[in-house]
Amino acid sequence: MSDVPASAHFVRDAAGELCVDGVSLSAIADSVGTPAYVYSGAALEAAFHRIDRALRGVPHLVAYAVKANGNLAVLAHLARLGAGCDIVSGGELARALRAGVAPSKIVFSGVGKTAVEIEAALTAQIRAIHVESVAELDLVERVAARLGAPAPIALRVNPNVDPETHPYIATGLHDTKFGLELDVARALLPRILGSAHLVLEGVACHIGSQLHSAVPLGEAVEIVARFALECIAAGAPLRTLDAGGGWPIAYGDEESDADPWSAFGAAIRAGIERAGAAKLGLEVVVENGRALVGDAGVLLARVLHVKPQSTKTFVVLDAAMTELIRPALYGAYHAIVPVRAPAAEAALRVVDVVGPVCETGDFLALDRALPPLSAGDLVAIRGAGAYGMSMSSQYNARPRAPEVLVDGGAFRLVRARETIEDLMRGETL
Repeated sequence: MSDVPASAHFVRDAAGELCVDGVSLSAIADSVGTPAYVYSGAALEAAFHRIDRALRGVPHLVAYAVKANGNLAVLAHLARLGAGCDIVSGGELARALRAGVAPSKIVFSGVGKTAVEIEAALTAQIRAIHVESVAELDLVERVAARLGAPAPIALRVNPNVDPETHPYIATGLHDTKFGLELDVARALLPRILGSAHLVLEGVACHIGSQLHSAVPLGEAVEIVARFALECIAAGAPLRTLDAGGGWPIAYGDEESDADPWSAFGAAIRAGIERAGAAKLGLEVVVENGRALVGDAGVLLARVLHVKPQSTKTFVVLDAAMTELIRPALYGAYHAIVPVRAPAAEAALRVVDVVGPVCETGDFLALDRALPPLSAGDLVAIRGAGAYGMSMSSQYNARPRAPEVLVDGGAFRLVRARETIEDLMRGETL
């Protein structure tokens, strides 16, 4: 199928069975049921090493964006490779620490940190809190003063560079909620440098997700690197330039290939050089999430019914928007692959692939040409390693699906399927 991205990890065996690193997806379904998220540990490692190679030539830290997939086994796997974490909540901080991520490799982003979250981060002695507003700087300073220890911070600058991506995931323009405009950040420098409770350790930006071209990232890094020079000239003990994330993966519907990850690493280096900041030796932090885990996972589902109706044919799965909301939320495309290879002569049919949730917007694919499917067939929904489980819900009182990690030729359950009792835990009559 031409709309399915190539993968070295999700491939068919000699009998036509779709496997993950040699492990049958049918066997996994038989063991844990469906729907289920299935991740390849080897794919996680391969993605990490590709990003690491792309940043050769500069000191760097890959701070994995936990929001993409916060499973403890996934975090621990990446931590063992040397990854840090980019977090956006106290819950993600707790997950990162539980998984063994070094606090010195954790950065805290997000526009709405609470005093409790800031205190937890400072107590854990994380690398930096990324400040995104004047009000947030006030709060960080107050908490640090109360704790009696200076807070390491980075100023997240909004460089107003168009990332040319979906508007819902563009974060570096002035009309988004993220970051500080450059003149506001610049005006804060004297206050920060004069504070006994703040230490400016870095400058940061993040312009958006699924960047097709590396050019906007290079432009943003150049702007931020020039600001880094100003900070150091003013006396800041800067050690970090955080370039954010956004490196793309292929989902299968792209009209053209995105720039390779090597180009994103090169764009970061070039932006620093154009700014004249290479001599500073700043450590570059990247906050990749989707790039590390997106194509390392599938959502494994079973066909419940095939329902012809009027001019449409609906393939109803046991997975729904509760397991993968991206198609309903963004109109996002995910390749859908039968686990058993279809007959060579099987003609494609145009169908809508939907779930059982009571919303017309509960779909996983619209007007998709797929091989014939019947009740009981298994399908793998590709690219579900990122923003699958992490954005899942219990809507319609649906217990959340289990997570499975395949590693070393075997699979293990790394999150059990929720039960009906789990749905009501903590409630009272």
